[in-house]
Amino acid sequence: MNEHPFFASELANNLNEPELIRDILSTLASDSDVLYELTFHASFAKKIFTILRREGQNTQGYERMQQSFLESLEKIRLQLENIENDHGIPTSQFLSNTQESNTRLVRLIDDLTLYKDWHLHQEND
Repeated sequence: MNEHPFFASELANNLNEPELIRDILSTLASDSDVLYELTFHASFAKKIFTILRREGQNTQGYERMQQSFLESLEKIRLQLENIENDHGIPTSQFLSNTQESNTRLVRLIDDLTLYKDWHLHQEND
């Protein structure tokens, strides 16, 4: 099996969950809806989380941003469930509502955002 070109990039050296990213990229086509949904919502969630953390609870629209963040997390979890059910890639360690699982999910969101940034850069070259 050929290694995905992403793993030849410097960004791949910064992955928190390289095994899962490798499994996802080797299984899903780069233009698959599941991969698009995962990376879109990961990037969106990361941006909103950064704003929420920087601005704090007293900022206008905080509740709506928080709701959007939580909705994105649920969409990411749904896609991870689909990946496990449809392709047998284990993702349950990212899906439970425990501190460890939530921490791993945030790390995975960072990884998916790195991949999305790389992918967009490849399309624009």
